[in-house]
Amino acid sequence: MDSDDKFLELVAYVKASEYRKEIIRFLLYDLKTPKEIGDRIDVRTNHISNILADLRRQDLVICATPNVRKGRLYKLTEKGYRVAKFMNFDSD
Repeated sequence: MDSDDKFLELVAYVKASEYRKEIIRFLLYDLKTPKEIGDRIDVRTNHISNILADLRRQDLVICATPNVRKGRLYKLTEKGYRVAKFMNFDSD
């Protein structure tokens, strides 16, 4: 499978979930904590943490402060940024 196919699979993965789309959109321009994300999209923090773990496994987000126990900050990876741009989240 070439890299274009893999990229489109990532786009499809994000599009398959409103929560994943909202998280990618929300992280596009700023680092956020799981609580900030949950408050913004009205989802409990523990569920956000599970979604972020899934997005990390797909290499779409990364924890920018892995040594912090509370209030970890998350941001998009280069792949996550490319997916967000491809989905036109930057024009919202």
